[in-house]
Order: sequence, then C-alpha cells, then structure tokens
Amino acid sequence: MVIEGGGKKNDAGYWVKGDGGQKHGFALLEELMSENVVTLPLLLDYSAGKHGDTPCMGTRQVIERQRTVEGGKKMEKLKLGDYSYISYQEVRNLVVNFAQGLHSLDIKSGDRVAMLAETRSEWFISAMGCLRQNVAVVTLYTNLPDDSIAISLQETEVKTVISSYDLLPRLMKVLPQCPDVKEVIVIEDQLEGTGSIPEDGIKLIPFKEVLSLGKSCENVAEALPKPEDLAIIMYTSGSTNQPKGVQLTHTNVMSAIKAYIIQADLTVGDRYLAYLPLAHVMELATELALIAMNVTIAYSSPMTLTSNSPKIMKGTLGDAKIAHPTCMSAVPLILERVIKGVSAAVENQGYLKAMLFTKALKYKQRHERPSFSSRVLDAIIFNKVKDELGGQLRMMVVGGAPLSPEIHNKFRAIFGCTIQVGYGATETSASITSMDSDDPRTGHCGPPNLDVLVKLRDWVEGGYLSTDTPQPRGEIIVGGPMISKGYYKLPKETDEAFVEEDGVRWFLTGDIGEFDETGVLRVIDRKKDLVKLENGEYVSLGNIESRLKTHTLIESLCVIANPGAKCVVAVMVPVAEQLKKIGVTCGFHEDTSLKELCNDEKVKTCVLEELKSHGKKQGLGRWDFPAAIHLTPEPWTPESGLVTAALKIRRKNIKDHFRDAIMSMYDKVSKSE
Repeated sequence: MVIEGGGKKNDAGYWVKGDGGQKHGFALLEELMSENVVTLPLLLDYSAGKHGDTPCMGTRQVIERQRTVEGGKKMEKLKLGDYSYISYQEVRNLVVNFAQGLHSLDIKSGDRVAMLAETRSEWFISAMGCLRQNVAVVTLYTNLPDDSIAISLQETEVKTVISSYDLLPRLMKVLPQCPDVKEVIVIEDQLEGTGSIPEDGIKLIPFKEVLSLGKSCENVAEALPKPEDLAIIMYTSGSTNQPKGVQLTHTNVMSAIKAYIIQADLTVGDRYLAYLPLAHVMELATELALIAMNVTIAYSSPMTLTSNSPKIMKGTLGDAKIAHPTCMSAVPLILERVIKGVSAAVENQGYLKAMLFTKALKYKQRHERPSFSSRVLDAIIFNKVKDELGGQLRMMVVGGAPLSPEIHNKFRAIFGCTIQVGYGATETSASITSMDSDDPRTGHCGPPNLDVLVKLRDWVEGGYLSTDTPQPRGEIIVGGPMISKGYYKLPKETDEAFVEEDGVRWFLTGDIGEFDETGVLRVIDRKKDLVKLENGEYVSLGNIESRLKTHTLIESLCVIANPGAKCVVAVMVPVAEQLKKIGVTCGFHEDTSLKELCNDEKVKTCVLEELKSHGKKQGLGRWDFPAAIHLTPEPWTPESGLVTAALKIRRKNIKDHFRDAIMSMYDKVSKSE
C-alpha cells in the first residue's frame, strides 16, 4: 500500500489522499508553476518582483559587548538595540552583487563553496549568491566537531569557505588539514569587523568586499542553474558515524518549499523568528517558502532568543520580545526546555501560585477551543509567559525528532498557538509528512506532504507488518521528487539507503511507522533502537527516552540495553537545580556539589523512583523502566561527541564513553537478584 500526499479532507475533517480538493497556498503554487519558478534563484526573483519594498529580513543592532571569564570559561554578554530591515528587492540586489563578486574571484559554475556560519541574513545572501552562479553550497553545522568539519572540507575539495568573525579562529585551526582551501570570505562583526586573525597563507576576504566587487562589475554573464543541478551538499550530523554529505538538487528543495507553502497559513504581516541552523534543509526550505509567501524574517540566535538567554546583557530584552514573531520553528528539545523553564519558575513562586498555575493549565488542556474562560486565564496567568516569546505567536512548526504528547499539549495551552509537527530527513529534503493546523490531536506527524509517496515495508524480525491490525505497520519508505541523489562520494552507503522500485527512487528511513484510519502517520519505533531482552521482550530505547525526558529532572538521557540483557539501564545528565532538591531530601546541604550528588547511591535511588513514577504516568511497561542509573554532571555537547550537531544522542559513543559505569550497573543488578 502506497499513501500519496496532497489530497483533501475526509469526513472526519483530516487531510488524507484524495483526487481533488484545495487548501490555502495552492493558489500560490499555481502561480509559481505558471511563472516557471523551478529553481531557488528563480524563487527569489519571483518574490522580489512581487513583494518589492516589503520588509524581508531583519538584523538586530549590536550596541555593546562585554567579555568575562567565569569558572575558566569565556563568557560574552551583548547589549542589543532594535531590528533594522531590508526589503525583498534589496535582498535580491545583494544576492546578485554577491554572485557577481564570486565570478570576479574566479568561482565558476560547477564549483563548490562551503558555508560555516551562524544563521543570519548574510548566510542566506551568500548561499543564494552561490546558487545564482550554479555553485553548489556545502553546508556545515557550526557545532560540528573540528574533525568532522575537516573531513567535510577535505571530501568536497572546496577552495573557498564562507565563515563569520566569531567562527574564524576555530576555522583557521582546522584549515591546516584542508590544503585545498585557499580563501575564506569573512562575514564581519558589527563592532569588530573581520578582526585581526593571522592569515597563515589563507586569503581573507571581507563579505562586504565581495559585494563591492560584484556591484562594480558590469554585464557579468549569469550561470543560472537547471532544476536537476546540485544545489546543496548538506552534511548530516550523524548519530552513529561520521557526517555524510547529502546531495540535494533544486528540484529536491523546491519540493519541500511547496509542501510548506500549502501547510502554513501565513501571508504579508506575519513575522518569523529565525534561529535554527540554516545549515539544515528544514530551516533553509522554511525561509525560502516564507519569502515566497511575503513573510518578514527576523534573525536571532539560541543565545539571544529570550531575555534569559546566555548572551543577553542585564537590562536588554531578548530577540523575541523585540521581533514579536507570529510564527517560529523549533526542535522538540527547545520546547522541552521552555516547558521545564516555565515549570521551574512556577515552582519557585510558592505552593499557592504553583497550584493555581497547574489547575489553570489542566483546564486549558481539557478545553482545546478558545473560550471566554481561557481568555480570562490568559489575561490573569499565561500572558506573562507568552510575552517571553513576543506575545503574538500563533504558529509553531516542530520537526527533527518526536514530540511527546505531554509537551505538545502543555506548550499549546500555555502559548495559545497551533503546533504543527512534521516528519522528515535530510535525505528527503526534510519533507515527508506534516500535521494540519486544524488538527487538535497529538502523538502523530500528519499525512504525507504534497507529492510525497510513503509506504510501510514489513520488518519481520521486529514484529512489524503491513498486514497488522487494526493499523498497518512497518519500516517507513519514502519516494517522490524530494528524495536526494545520494551521499557525496559514498556509493556503498547510497546503495544501502536508496533503492529503485517500479520506476520510483525510495529512501529507507529506518523508522517504524503506522497509519491510522484518518491517513496520518505515527512514528512508533526505530529499527536501531529496538532491543530484545533475555526474557524475549522487545524494548524500544528511543520510546523510553522520549517519555522519560518530559520529567523536569532530566537534561539529557540515554537508555541502554545490550541484546540479551536482563534489563535496561540509563545514563543521565540531571538538571542541577532539580537534583539539588532531591539532595536536600536525602540529607545533603543546598550547596553540595553536583558531582557529589551524582555519585551518591541514595540520590540515585531517589532519582530512579522519580522516573519510575513518571514513567507509569507516561504509559511505560514493566520492562521499560531502567533497573539502574548513572548520573553524570557534565553536559553532553557535539564537541564531546556524545550528541550530534542537532543534539540527538549518539548511543554508541555514549556506551563507549561510559563503558565502565554501564558494566558496574549491570554487576550491581545481577548481585541484587
């Protein structure tokens, strides 16, 4: 059975496969098709011609920077001013100038240029300038480990890297391993320009100089790409091995853009706060779709997003409070942290206020539709919380990992916005399925997107079959125009992940899914996460983690079970404030170090009891509960290799890193039996 996206609503009111029907955004798609907008540069041309002087991109002014050292770590605080915006036409002019500047630097059609920079307007302008000359863009996460950056640059043999003032010192340390790189285009800092980094044989070119070179050029022949030309080599963060370069054509990315356009109810006057990595196709396709829809983009950073963000100077408001976004994108981890932050703040206000907040939240969660009562509760309780994200948020798009129903419900109730969960992969241009904005349910990720083909393939070993009742289940296989050409210079890995069947190119996701009667997909497991215990019971490590992580005590969690083990165990990074509360109940002083608390057996027992109680409420079964836990005070970062650049856990690396602790846990469990 193959399910195809792009249909109409059924009698239950949900979007499923159909032979007709139309939704908001289809008119725009028809206009794009009639204008023959089939590549990313043509999309920008269309938008600039149609939206002209409308504000397109905004950047916040940096007024002052303070640098300090705290606990041996360098810290930076910023005093920020207002946003200043440039129009659609101005963005296009800058892109054309940058493209012509590249030509003057002898960067030609068919070349590759790497991008290692934070999400900002210059990233977008640089990338679009490259694409305008049919130069493929190699995108790198800024938090990739140095060795992964070096491998990516070596593999693609780029001679030019576009980076930023902040990342230049780090890049210069990596470049001795990359002999092909000859020049770096540096996006200047507002206060310090390009700085004074030694060149070490590498030519440093300011971003503005490239714009000036292009502006002074006349009659430069454009090498506009064709739909099938390579646009992006996007390096995935890799949860098991080294990053792989996913090759995406203009057709691939345009397919994801079209899907977003018909899912999002946005138009002129809407404002989007951009802070996720543009180095990932989810954010890149989103911003391009928004530009087609005449939405204004305000650039931000996870470090300056809210007034409590790490780089915000005291007395300075966070970006969200200044930009007042009506729409945002997020990964589940961001929503989890927001909810945990709200919960902690409420607890600190005392028992009475915490009780009132909890009861009001439960009431709003029970009553999905807006009512007079919910508006009163907003005015009295929730508007102060909403204001942290600008107070005008009405749409949140979530992707990158499963979102727990609990977090989904709480965030929607507190912030009063729709949450559209999407499912995709870099190999599918981040486009497989997405929820409809009118769907009040949780725990699923919607029907297939426009032009997407999805089928479920039997996985007999794991017990998932397309003939299962009441719902068909199996490995999720995806086909359609959004499917990547494969991995750059990795033919073996490409052949393992992509197959040709019946004239369709399919990507094997490795995820296990099921369709319900309304045509929506639920991702219920992952092949690599399913482990068979000694007693024959299967446990899903990813499912256990996603349910337990909703507890405010957990910062990071990895559940582990070797095949044939008697039970699962866990390694966890606790939230310091929450663990200290448990420590007090165990007889420790409030100023006891986090390391000492993590090593105490009584504290570990209390943590396990907390997680067991929480897990029961989350519907976990008997064999899902960790029999032992190891607490570690050190946060997991991409630099440590324990999580990916997208902050997904790297299970094998964690097992290797904590091998002794895991063996010790299993020894204690065996002795206690």
